[in-house]
Amino acid sequence: MTYVCLRAIFPSIDRIPNTLPASTGTNLPQFVGFIVLFVIQIPMLFLSPRCLCYLVWAGAVAGFEVQLGLTVWAVATMGDAGFGAVLHGGEQQGASSSSRSQLGWASVFCICLTISSVTSLSMSICDYTRYSGSVKTGVWGQALSWIPIWLGNIFGILTVAATQRRFGAELWSVIQLLMAMQDASPTAGTRVAVFFCGLAFLVVQLGLNITGNIFSGGTDLASLLPQYISIRRGQFIVVAIALAINPWYLVSAAAVFLSVISGYTIFIQPFLGILTANYFFVFRRKLKIEDLYTYKDSIYFYGWGVNWRSVVAWTCSVAPHLPGFVSFLDPKLPITAGARQLYYIAPFTSFLIAFAVSLALGLWFPAASQETFLRDKTRADAFWGKENFIAHLTTGRGLAEYMMDEKDPEVTSTR
Repeated sequence: MTYVCLRAIFPSIDRIPNTLPASTGTNLPQFVGFIVLFVIQIPMLFLSPRCLCYLVWAGAVAGFEVQLGLTVWAVATMGDAGFGAVLHGGEQQGASSSSRSQLGWASVFCICLTISSVTSLSMSICDYTRYSGSVKTGVWGQALSWIPIWLGNIFGILTVAATQRRFGAELWSVIQLLMAMQDASPTAGTRVAVFFCGLAFLVVQLGLNITGNIFSGGTDLASLLPQYISIRRGQFIVVAIALAINPWYLVSAAAVFLSVISGYTIFIQPFLGILTANYFFVFRRKLKIEDLYTYKDSIYFYGWGVNWRSVVAWTCSVAPHLPGFVSFLDPKLPITAGARQLYYIAPFTSFLIAFAVSLALGLWFPAASQETFLRDKTRADAFWGKENFIAHLTTGRGLAEYMMDEKDPEVTSTR
């Protein structure tokens, strides 16, 4: 999106000789935009999570307004051409020759892709809820988050359908749409409009990338090696790794992007099932906080720091979906229709399989080191006294409010 803004200000950027091979998935002008984005992003790594919320709010408001504005503009100016085959399923897509079953499974797959796009963010919720003032802070956000996702999909479909015949292609990428708008009418007014649209989406991009990828990744690395890696150091490690994997290639084409998004499901969704089964049913919402940060004497050390039950559950969840995933990457590979359809609904099946296997193994083969703790009904604050316990664990208000809630006497730590 930085490239779009630079192109609106300096149209001559496209005249920079491209010295990058086509296999990289980008060109030199676009790579310049990536470097500018990278430079803008670095200072934001020093912001605290409480400051990042303003960036997210700004992106949410600006992104919604621009999406709505683009949709209204596209529909109002489409003229007699009307909507393209995206809505009517006309001759370009050949949708009329598809069976109802194929169309139905295609719709299911699109819904599951939307779920997959938020899977990784779901794993990062706890990175931010620990900064909240109450355990109920994130309830409304999680309960209503599907509304902007649904609206964004509707806006996107209407915009693409209304501009399909105008630009001669289905421009599902906002970057391609804004570039096509500038190419069709390279006037000063159009360039200004394209710049501010790109700027709004740039703020959204920064907010999502920093909060959803960099900060969460830094938090995970800090949790693994807290003695050596702080959250900020972890963020810089994530940025370095991100450069090494050539992120511009991952969004170079729709097929590649969909492959990346769908891959989230079969590899990450099982973790949600494992965490849900362990926390609510195996651990019965009881955690021994101090043992989460100790070594071999921890009740969560298991065998050499690995819980084999979770490994088995993850493997059992991933394995059935691999044929469909591989076939999606290479459609020439022959697989059964059932294997492909199982992959289409992977957000549900991968979660359920991991949940069921993790629950069964946790109940049938419980960890002996945890049995005494799980049978103990003593409140956690009784070990040191309520005030000392709260001071020992956190300086925030969220845990303090929760631990003082006398309505749940069997809770031994934060949720």
